[in-house]
Amino acid sequence: IMNQTLDKILLPYLVADKATAMQQLGIYGANYKIAIVMVMFAQAFRYAYEPFIFAQAKGGGKDSDGKKRAYCDAMKFFVIFGLFIFLAVMFYLPVLKHFVSPAYWEGLAVVPVMMLAELCFGVFFNLSLWYKLTDRTQWGMYLSLLCFALMLELNLWLVPAIGIPDGYMGSAWAALISYFTVMVVSYFLGRRYYPLPYQIGRMTLYLLLAGILYYAGTCIDTVFAPWLLYTVRTLFLAIYMGAVVIAEKVPMPGFWR
Repeated sequence: IMNQTLDKILLPYLVADKATAMQQLGIYGANYKIAIVMVMFAQAFRYAYEPFIFAQAKGGGKDSDGKKRAYCDAMKFFVIFGLFIFLAVMFYLPVLKHFVSPAYWEGLAVVPVMMLAELCFGVFFNLSLWYKLTDRTQWGMYLSLLCFALMLELNLWLVPAIGIPDGYMGSAWAALISYFTVMVVSYFLGRRYYPLPYQIGRMTLYLLLAGILYYAGTCIDTVFAPWLLYTVRTLFLAIYMGAVVIAEKVPMPGFWR
């Protein structure tokens, strides 16, 4: 909980002028609300995933190939849908931004950074099964403390370094760096204590595809009229999901074949 709220606690104390500090906190908090879509997705996944992995473990033969494949598939599809949510929010951000006051729109740059941070946090949670299934739950504490230390140090450094008027971006980058680091550390520890054949290559390709489509979608922002812009971006979303359907060989209804 501290890892997810520390930035909002520290931010008012890292800007000398109190009025400016509260203004930056307001901008940061308002734009974080747009990124809450990724938080909700990760939380919903979390509620379903823990009962799933423990049910699988109780079924006997917890090291069977079928169960390991199920864990890896859960990770893969979490990443697939997480990237889809990221693209959808970013492509339609000019519409979604109206959920917050225009006074806060100057901080919209926070949204992609925080969405990626929350995606990394979701992957980190997904990876946590290795220490839960091997009864090494002390590692959950170690990793949380590592994340806390990183979050604290990076906020103390980045917010003053970036300064006014965009100091809140330091908090966003601190979250992304911290969550990404503990995600990577947890992955390599999991390879040692409970190795799973995660499809890293395929997930990386999905990440690259999403990155290319996101870049292309932002490049055409000022080129087309709004209706055409959203049409093209919707096409990009369809391309992403089409690539997933083809790569994963998802069964389709007869009229789509």
